[in-house]
Amino acid sequence: MTKITDNQLDINHTGLDRRKFFIWLTVITLVGLGIRLAYMFIVKWDQPIWGDAFTYHWTANGIADGMGWQSWLPKVLTKDVNELRLPESTWGNFAVSKGVAAENPPLFPFYLSIFSFFGLRSFHWHILATTGLGVASVFMMGLVGRKIGGPRVGLIAAGIAAVYANFWVYDPLVISEPMGILAGTVVVLLAYRAWDEPTLKRVAALGAACGVASLVRSEFALLLVFLMVPFVISRLKGRSIKERAIMFFSAGIVALLVVSPWLIRNAVIFEKPFFMTHDAGLSLQSGNCDATYYGDALGWWSPKCAGGGNPPSLENNDFSVRDVYWGQRGRAYMLDHLDRFPVVALARLGRMWEIYRPGSPWGTPSKGQKITFDIIEGRSEKAAQLALLQYWLLVPFSVAGFILLWKRKRTIVPLIVLPILVSLIAVYTFGNTRYRSIAEISIAASAAVAFDAILRWRQARRSDSVVLKN
Repeated sequence: MTKITDNQLDINHTGLDRRKFFIWLTVITLVGLGIRLAYMFIVKWDQPIWGDAFTYHWTANGIADGMGWQSWLPKVLTKDVNELRLPESTWGNFAVSKGVAAENPPLFPFYLSIFSFFGLRSFHWHILATTGLGVASVFMMGLVGRKIGGPRVGLIAAGIAAVYANFWVYDPLVISEPMGILAGTVVVLLAYRAWDEPTLKRVAALGAACGVASLVRSEFALLLVFLMVPFVISRLKGRSIKERAIMFFSAGIVALLVVSPWLIRNAVIFEKPFFMTHDAGLSLQSGNCDATYYGDALGWWSPKCAGGGNPPSLENNDFSVRDVYWGQRGRAYMLDHLDRFPVVALARLGRMWEIYRPGSPWGTPSKGQKITFDIIEGRSEKAAQLALLQYWLLVPFSVAGFILLWKRKRTIVPLIVLPILVSLIAVYTFGNTRYRSIAEISIAASAAVAFDAILRWRQARRSDSVVLKN
């Protein structure tokens, strides 16, 4: 692959020097901020605190209060009479701790806890904190695009991230996806830097970034393997086996050092071993039952999957023991229905990539449509419809962008591994648009390459016209 320097990119048929690039990138980032603030204040400001947002919000406040990472339960579920008298929309405002936990990777709730520590502990402050991550992702997308194909590609990529609903729709929900997207842009940027100049320092930086990203979303640990294997095989072709091994294991060791405090903490506290969270088994169970193998929820998840079980009591066991139970139960169902699994796996992929019963950007969402499930998970109906429309419009350009990069001998590895990774996760668990979030980076960046190629073509036609007239 051809090494492309930043200076070469900055003068690549655009007239955009470094100063102009960052001025325009700042403007685009501010546009992204405006869109996110409008959606946040107009549509999502008064949303109830429930689901993952409830967990992250209360975990963050617990960390700020010196309680560490704990599991929290809405107080109403303890059958407190006073709480039951309150409107259902307010139930998330009251919580009780269920004990020390690792329900999610630690970095996102820790980030929120910084705000809580300084008194900004309300759910509204946490909405604003999460929205800030989404705004930062717009800026980082500009740097990613610039690294891939030049300053104009960077500005186009940032512009897509600013307006594309599948970037900003997560921001006011107080879930880890905005931080995951931001971490993903950093990983992709550092992966391209390592590919352009494969030094030990840059590979170690990539390993550190993947380690930090794994503390946001567990799947980033797999991403490092997906990045390093083709890097060692293809980019380091011709180098000695020893040098390749040093590069490969250095990235892994650095990543392991980054995540080791969390892994050690969990190994000491919990009875059963697990990687990042003790909810992997429950996630597996949630996608494997009759409700998700047949009927309207085919390929998605259902709370019915955890029904009828008899998990170990938390009075005598910790969360890791309970998660082993859920994992075994989910795998047992999967193995008992292997003849049905190919259909379910295809449905999961179809759900994730908006192919199987996606719904429509127009009309009223109906039962069993993917867009209905997105609304259930917190998107407003209009935002879900806009996200679907924009996705359908971007995908053809994304495919064209990948083809153009391949023809130009510009590596696509740091981009293509993201959709591959989330597809594997969907096949194993369930097809959820949220799980696709980091792949939106690839869609936006590759589409930006295609849009830039169209502008180049138009510029070339104008130049040819001028030459012919003269």
